[in-house]
Amino acid sequence: MVAGYDRYFQIAHCFRDEDLRSDRQPEHTQIDLEMSFVEQDDVMNVVEGLISDVFEKTLGVKFPRPFLRMTYDEAMSRYGSDKPDLRFAMELTDLSPVLENSGFKIFDECIAGKGRVRGICFTPPAGKEFSRKHFDELTLWIQNFGAKGLAWMKVTGTDKVESRSGIF
Repeated sequence: MVAGYDRYFQIAHCFRDEDLRSDRQPEHTQIDLEMSFVEQDDVMNVVEGLISDVFEKTLGVKFPRPFLRMTYDEAMSRYGSDKPDLRFAMELTDLSPVLENSGFKIFDECIAGKGRVRGICFTPPAGKEFSRKHFDELTLWIQNFGAKGLAWMKVTGTDKVESRSGIF
């Protein structure tokens, strides 16, 4: 800013000086922006332009602009994460309206307490490969994150649905 430029960027190699976490690398390269008197959209537009130009000039790949933007609340509601990987169709679906007063105690209590019942649809080929063993292993894995269990259903034919409680 002292040099008379109201904004500039630099590409900086950084070492993280905080406690290590499994989802962060200790070293990384970042785009460091210095901008004066800007709004959120100004920052996003500069970054979109920079990323678009770098990819187009180095790899010949052109990105459509503006980039997809979503709020924190939207990301958490749709993907359960503030950093969703949009390459995979793993969007959560709110099943609460369908399961309200279902007679299944866990769902009924959750919804009555203003909670939500959400699900993920795994379509073929991934969904087709899931066996009872896979669901049991997934149930054990999610318990590490505080979940009490996993309700699942698998469509096995035009008129059959398989679940933990048997085949309908």
